[in-house]
Amino acid sequence: MTTTVVETPTQADQTINLFEVGCLINLGIGTWSGTKMCTVADYKSMGLDSNKLPVDMVNLGKKLLVPKAELQIMTKIEQRARSYLSNWSIAFKAVNSHFIPTTMLPSVEAHLEGLQEEFFKCVDSFVSRFGDMKKTIQQSHGEFWDKCLKTHYPSNPALLREKFKFDWFIFEIKETSEDKSRQKMQEQVGNFVEQYVDVMRTETIEFCGLMTARVNGQTYKDEEKPKELTPRSLSMFKKYVDRFKQMNIFGDQEIETMLTEFNSQFMDVGTVPSDLDSAAIKKGVTETLEAIRKKAASQGEEGSKFINSLKRKVVI
Repeated sequence: MTTTVVETPTQADQTINLFEVGCLINLGIGTWSGTKMCTVADYKSMGLDSNKLPVDMVNLGKKLLVPKAELQIMTKIEQRARSYLSNWSIAFKAVNSHFIPTTMLPSVEAHLEGLQEEFFKCVDSFVSRFGDMKKTIQQSHGEFWDKCLKTHYPSNPALLREKFKFDWFIFEIKETSEDKSRQKMQEQVGNFVEQYVDVMRTETIEFCGLMTARVNGQTYKDEEKPKELTPRSLSMFKKYVDRFKQMNIFGDQEIETMLTEFNSQFMDVGTVPSDLDSAAIKKGVTETLEAIRKKAASQGEEGSKFINSLKRKVVI
């Protein structure tokens, strides 16, 4: 009897399907501008003296149709949503989207759903008070209202509400059968993989620099004076290590291992700032962080080998 030995690919040789480890997300948030652009010529054609316009309504040709603070409430929620998404994703420039690890998708969507609910509660409040806002502006700026403002408001609450949106959709890119398109997309995937690893490692370098400064009572970057190591900053550092592990879908294992060991050695559950006060501990923290920083910053043959290996392995 003849025995045939079939070799199976090692983990290093196995391909990684990009859309098995992550997905693309587009976040669409929009608000009513609440403004109308108007030139000096427009004002003159209405018989208005451009030098005597109400300063609380007009700024550099922009007419505010409602108080600015009213719309800023929704804008700030939008900023929080985009900031959160950026924190848990990497930009996928080929299709102007964000790439999120599949394991993170449920928590990301749950967070966005919470912000979406908050957003539309504020929108509903705004719409319910919209008539009173218009009436106040009309009474305060009678002539300006009649000649310049009143025709630029949504005609009813339903139309106004339609001008606000907060949604997102998840998608992936399918492999194309056309050779040129497939080659181009694979090149873009390779560029994204390199960008993904670079972003993760750059953040690690920033983490090491900031943590070192806080532990040693030094300034960081353009800070004017040192900031203390606080329980909040310790918590932030711990969360960063957890985030790296959750986002490390391409197996940057050495960096992850070094961060995990640092966490276990210096920042366990009960660690408080005073635990890091001794000169010996500060020396240990500083040396360990410097080793991690150097590893993350490595651009030599070893770093190139890791990136090039990933580019060959990751497919769609």
